[in-house]
Amino acid sequence: MVKQNQKSRVKRSTRQLEETARRRRVMVMIHGAGPFPIDWYKPLVAAIERELGHPFDYLPVYFADIGTRRAALADSPAKAKFKSQFQRELEQSFQVAKASPTLAAHRKTRALALPSPVQMYAITTQHVADYFFSATLRAAIQARLIEKLDEARKKFDEIVLVAHSLGTVVSFDVLKQYASRYNIVAFFTAGSPIAKLRRIGKYDERLGAIDYQHVKRWYNVYDTTDWVADPLGPAFPKPGYRVFDVFVDIGVLPNASHDYLNNRETIQLFADAMR
Repeated sequence: MVKQNQKSRVKRSTRQLEETARRRRVMVMIHGAGPFPIDWYKPLVAAIERELGHPFDYLPVYFADIGTRRAALADSPAKAKFKSQFQRELEQSFQVAKASPTLAAHRKTRALALPSPVQMYAITTQHVADYFFSATLRAAIQARLIEKLDEARKKFDEIVLVAHSLGTVVSFDVLKQYASRYNIVAFFTAGSPIAKLRRIGKYDERLGAIDYQHVKRWYNVYDTTDWVADPLGPAFPKPGYRVFDVFVDIGVLPNASHDYLNNRETIQLFADAMR
């Protein structure tokens, strides 16, 4: 009887270890538009590990090399119209960011020279327009994310998806189609322009395959002085599914406020999701 009890305890212990191993969690991370280096994720990983106090599993997505291969083609009328509308959204947000209470509080104590956003408007608008108006480019970028999500699904039970800027748009498009393949316990969109794209008609209120069964929590991280980002909850009032908007104070000036991947508040949110 004693031996049988010991065997039963050993079996239970082994089963518990196996179940714990199956519950392993991985972070899939994707950057935004711009000339990101191929090892862009290393500072972010190091910062998250400092918060956790130990290493964690992660799979980075890189697509900056795809963007550099795009052909310099003349804009179609539809693309030109989109660029004009999207740039207007950016300009309006920049004006709102200048009036943010966060920025106003800093300007009371010191003089701040706001940078000209004209070049940033053009660069951001071009990258987003290229993504939407080149089916080849869009499919190639999405394929990079799908590849890593599929790898995560095979090796791990739970996925935390962290996306920045244009990467949030890529992630949203992929999850709308394929979320039912994955068990995403937390989806972070940081510095996302999705609400702007919703306002100019690139998206409607539909979330596709995104639901609580496959995307347990969607956290949208934004700063009021970031001229790219907006709250997303009001943009997707789907009954039975809520986008949780999380304000973080990243920077004072509108350009600096888009640097979510080097902000400790944001990094703490990512680390908490991996505990």
